[in-house]
Amino acid sequence: MKRGFITKGICGFTILAILASSFGVSQVFAEDSSTMATSTESTQTSAAPQIKNTETNEVSQQTETTETEVPTQESQQTPSVQASEETEVQPEQPQTAIVDGVEVALEAPEKAGKNEADITQAPKEELVEGSPRLFRAAVQTIPMYRLFNPHSGEHFYTRDTGERDNLRRIGWNYEGVGWQAPTSGDPVYRLYNRYNGEHFYTLNAKERDSITKQGWKYEGIGWYSYKGANAIPVSRLYSKRVNWHHYTLDENEKKVITKQGWVYEGVGWYAVGSGQQNQEDYKLLGVKNYNQYALGAPSGCEGASLLQALQYKGKITNWSLTQFLNTIPKSPNGNPNSGFVGSPFVENSWTYSAIYPAPLTTWGKKYGNAQNISGSSMNTLLNEVKNGHPVVAWVTINFQPIRWGNWNFGVAANNNHAVTLDGYNKGSNQVHVSDPISGSYWMNRTTFENIYNARKYAVVVR
Repeated sequence: MKRGFITKGICGFTILAILASSFGVSQVFAEDSSTMATSTESTQTSAAPQIKNTETNEVSQQTETTETEVPTQESQQTPSVQASEETEVQPEQPQTAIVDGVEVALEAPEKAGKNEADITQAPKEELVEGSPRLFRAAVQTIPMYRLFNPHSGEHFYTRDTGERDNLRRIGWNYEGVGWQAPTSGDPVYRLYNRYNGEHFYTLNAKERDSITKQGWKYEGIGWYSYKGANAIPVSRLYSKRVNWHHYTLDENEKKVITKQGWVYEGVGWYAVGSGQQNQEDYKLLGVKNYNQYALGAPSGCEGASLLQALQYKGKITNWSLTQFLNTIPKSPNGNPNSGFVGSPFVENSWTYSAIYPAPLTTWGKKYGNAQNISGSSMNTLLNEVKNGHPVVAWVTINFQPIRWGNWNFGVAANNNHAVTLDGYNKGSNQVHVSDPISGSYWMNRTTFENIYNARKYAVVVR
């Protein structure tokens, strides 16, 4: 009985059949070109980026080395011929695409989500003071935010971003970072006068207890005073005219208000570092942060980032993330360039749940001054932040290396994500983001820039 086997190529290559003769001599017959499968030209490609097929056609070599026998089409139709138990399938070679002039490997179209967020970590860093040439201090610090009440004239200090954001919503002016406080050390006590609205801060426990007996409300430890070398003194001053205290580590500010009648009462406490008020080198907008997973919107990163930016500019401040996402424009054809694909409240690997800059800008314009600045350099983004404008930037989940997938609408980042860029510290080469997955944090500018530059998708809210 004669037995035959074939090796079948992929993506429409010619089928070769090898039939063994009774003398053991092999002959190769090629099928007629009219019966060939669809050619590789039918492979779906995106208009941009360009997809490149890297398959090879070394069929004859495969034929010599294969050990798996597969029945021919004729024998499949003849029950008397026994088929082999398994068929060898030549593995498909990976495809590539040209993205921004660079050839990149393509993966299967599988949208990443919470699983990747859970097994990776955002590249968070502590804010570094001064020049990047200086070794980072071993002391862990936390920024102390300074706000001003234009109605009462009080300056208020807090390390709590939630308290800072709430005061801003009710009319306080955010003035930036007052100083850097250590996370441990001598406690600075915080008290409140319910009659005139003043907050008072002191290192002295006896002073705390004394004014508590006078009716002040003790609110706990506000922060800590630094005890190490090169500590920066924070001056405490008092005005008899307004019956108010003021605190500053700015020597020039201290001189100015002393001439206005304020009395210097000594050092209130000690800071680790300055507040870096020079906006050329340092800026932090302090944009609110929404956690997309905690709020039931696992695919809502772009919407959350946009809402964070809009609310910083004072727009729809009473809206929740869910309320805002219910107005998201939907894509009619599964393409994120025409709207959101799927639902921001649903996450799965087979739906490219995302929205790209053009439709996001159209959406944002309904509520504020949103502008599509895609293609901008990193310096342009930071200049927007310098001018008080938060930027929605498309990056990747936890800033992991970008992974490209070949989707039906074109090549796209499988691990797509969006954050709000809202700060920078040029001296330490750091930027600050409000990330709907991993919170608000400082990170290395180069890391951010490398991921951002892969697509340069950005929308600013002015």
